[in-house]
Amino acid sequence: MKLRQIMSLRLCLSFGAALTFASVLVAHRDGPVKGAEDHGIVYVYFPSMCAAPGDARDCREIPVSSRPGFASQEACFAHADVELERAADPRVLASCLREREI
Repeated sequence: MKLRQIMSLRLCLSFGAALTFASVLVAHRDGPVKGAEDHGIVYVYFPSMCAAPGDARDCREIPVSSRPGFASQEACFAHADVELERAADPRVLASCLREREI
């Protein structure tokens, strides 16, 4: 008789733990809100002139009067592709750095 009570107690505890775990998973399945931490973030284009083509170890930033900013990294990379094609110099490298808007 005691064995039956212990087995039913274990079964109830196991079922309760599994039910609690499943309800927590279901309650948090949406995850964090996307873009909440990205508020105020822009991607800024930085061109650099390097000593050797494709070698980023010895590069100097090309001074410009203003730097274009973009809402997404993809837009910044698209602009960088156009600028690199326009420069037509294999020593020019581009960066899109993430910065917080002021």
